[in-house]
Amino acid sequence: MTHEVLITASKANVVRRTNIARSANDPMKTNPNQAIGIMADSHGQSQAIARALIFLKEHGCETFYHLGDICDSAHPETADRCVNLLRENNAFGIKGNNDHQVVVNHEGRQSAHLTSTTIEYLQDLPMAIEIGNIVMAHSLPFIKEKGLSSMVGVMGPNEAGLFFETYPGRVLFRGHSHQPEILRLRKHSLVTDNIVPGKTLQLAEITPCVITCGALDQGFLMMWRPDKQTLTCHTVF
Repeated sequence: MTHEVLITASKANVVRRTNIARSANDPMKTNPNQAIGIMADSHGQSQAIARALIFLKEHGCETFYHLGDICDSAHPETADRCVNLLRENNAFGIKGNNDHQVVVNHEGRQSAHLTSTTIEYLQDLPMAIEIGNIVMAHSLPFIKEKGLSSMVGVMGPNEAGLFFETYPGRVLFRGHSHQPEILRLRKHSLVTDNIVPGKTLQLAEITPCVITCGALDQGFLMMWRPDKQTLTCHTVF
């Protein structure tokens, strides 16, 4: 299904790109031919993370990104296992609103639910990452301007227009919204399409764009091939 929204340039004001971590190990430089696994919104479901990692490794992925909401703040007892899986597999993480809430609820307190190592890991997660022409965030990449609300902000027409003006020629991978979709600029309109599992997108043909990767706890994940400039949506259950 396709949705189209008209926007005007006056709605977008350029923002400064600060408080965004640049990946220390750019996979496109260290191994440009590798496949990269992207997941988001596991919400404390460690089995979903484990299934995703197995699937992605079987399909040749060596690098993994989790776009936030690794944990479920209502069930902090699940956080240790989720974080351990990401750490054991050298996955890069981004902070989501649930991850932040776990830190707020447990930082500086003794907890029977989770270890201090997990709290420190979640606390140190960046809120966005840049890799080449790719930007990754839990929801919005406007960290300095919106602060913590960037983790829960809606990708509406104003926000999308702002992204395309601030990051010309770039791709945003995001989570938070749980259904896979692509949002792109066509002349002066924003066009949104659902991404069907099994479909491969040719990124060179649709850049700039915003990709919502879908929730891992609903089975969705993405496989990105920088060398071929493709992105494929998969489901694992």
